[in-house]
Amino acid sequence: MVWSVIEPGEPEGAAGADDAEAAAEADDAEAAERGADPVAVAGHVGDPRQVGGHPDDGGHPRHPGHVGDQTRARILDVALELIADRGFAATSTREIAERLGLTKAALYYHFRTKDDLLAAIVGTVMADLETLAERGQGARTPEERRRLVEGYVHLVQAHADLIRVLASDPSVKQSAGLHDAMPIFRRLGRPLAGTDEPDAAQRIRVRAALMAIHGVLVYAQPGEDPEVSRAAAIDAACAVLGLPRARQGERGAHGERGDHGEQGAQKDRS
Repeated sequence: MVWSVIEPGEPEGAAGADDAEAAAEADDAEAAERGADPVAVAGHVGDPRQVGGHPDDGGHPRHPGHVGDQTRARILDVALELIADRGFAATSTREIAERLGLTKAALYYHFRTKDDLLAAIVGTVMADLETLAERGQGARTPEERRRLVEGYVHLVQAHADLIRVLASDPSVKQSAGLHDAMPIFRRLGRPLAGTDEPDAAQRIRVRAALMAIHGVLVYAQPGEDPEVSRAAAIDAACAVLGLPRARQGERGAHGERGDHGEQGAQKDRS
């Protein structure tokens, strides 16, 4: 597997400061109950019975689309941006809160620790990986396997910043969200190999194909055309797996165009 995992979160700071911030947060929740906009009130979250990610809810949103869910999504986006730039250990919850214009108490309202925050970030890619593995079960024909490759390329490109952090940040050692990744990769590997019981050589080819995709997309250079990179990643992985490239003018599941030319098309038809 090409991803790593996290270590425990940082201390939450001085109790007095956090108590004061928590009191302000409680005022905001009370205001929300009276109908005030919880973001307009000091830029925090509001009524815990409405917002997403309250600790008593296990971090799960209760009303999709509510302002609390939007705040939670903003926290995840900003946290990933800072972690990708500075590393997990060097990024504090205070910095994340300040970038968002929130207090630490407001941040802790959604995520109790930095570990919980990273686990939620990781959860987004894990959910997509699980969905892809489920969709790929039973794929056996070259075209079905190629579509699975395209799906994985699409996933990696969508989560490239996070995957780069998981693969390269030495402080990212343990994450509950990643403990289930290996079984999912095994389930994904079988249809990519084209058999329920791949031998050693087939498993190695699958691993090489996935690494080729990561090499192209996770470590893309500034200025590289995303569409060109996506097509190159698909072609590289398919070549390793012995799958045909798309014919000229033929588009894959995510809009990739092949460049076989007429000679390649004739070969595919034979």
